[in-house]
Amino acid sequence: MSNGHTFIQADFPMYEGTKVPHLRIAEGDVAPYVLLPGDPGRVELISQLFDQYEIVGSNREFKVGTGEYNGKSVSVCSTGIGGSSTEIAVLELLKLKAKCLLRIGGTGAIQEGIDCGDLIINTGSVRIGGTSHHYARPEYPAVANHYVVQALIEACEELGYRYHLGIGATTSSFYHGQGRDLTGSNYSSGIIEEMQSLGVLNLEMESETLLTLASVMGAYAGTLLVVHANRATNQWLVDYEESQMKLCRAALHAIDKLIHRGVVKL
Repeated sequence: MSNGHTFIQADFPMYEGTKVPHLRIAEGDVAPYVLLPGDPGRVELISQLFDQYEIVGSNREFKVGTGEYNGKSVSVCSTGIGGSSTEIAVLELLKLKAKCLLRIGGTGAIQEGIDCGDLIINTGSVRIGGTSHHYARPEYPAVANHYVVQALIEACEELGYRYHLGIGATTSSFYHGQGRDLTGSNYSSGIIEEMQSLGVLNLEMESETLLTLASVMGAYAGTLLVVHANRATNQWLVDYEESQMKLCRAALHAIDKLIHRGVVKL
């Protein structure tokens, strides 16, 4: 304490000696398996699918819940929107010994034949978001763990959910970075056409950060998304709550498979 102020180390500050600075939770509050929605509201929404559930942390855009699903401990942590807040959530969760992180969120499809309400399992992500460039050179791939991908495929098929499998793209901008021109001068004009020509299925804002960090840090990660919009058909789904619950059910079903198979090294 100096001049009436209290200080802790700035390199990696820990509140009360044990709590990470942004999630404001400690080791033991979070399970090895964590679902990552963007919206803090979905941390509350998914609670109805758990046998037991408790909110263990809430600070800024980060809300964390931990509970039991089929007798096993699973956590849910919101990341907010974009790569920079996702970076914070992922690194602090890994600091607290999380081992398997699964992004669950909305996405915009860019290919015809993908309907609003469908699920997308991204096997990897085109790294045009920017945040992950602080951790690996641009040529380093942002790929999902193959065990996680397989569990997601099986979960969707067993639940009878229509899904699409392939590469997505992560941007750092919702408007111009995804081809929505609001100023008349758009450096990213043509981004949708470029990604469509490469066979990319969808655009979103978080997966490259998660997948790159997980690979670099030796964790398991994957991405399961529900289609809220299709830019190829210019449709935006307004009432997407039912689709969100479908997404959550499939994600928990996949996590249950991973837990019982023991493929994640804890």
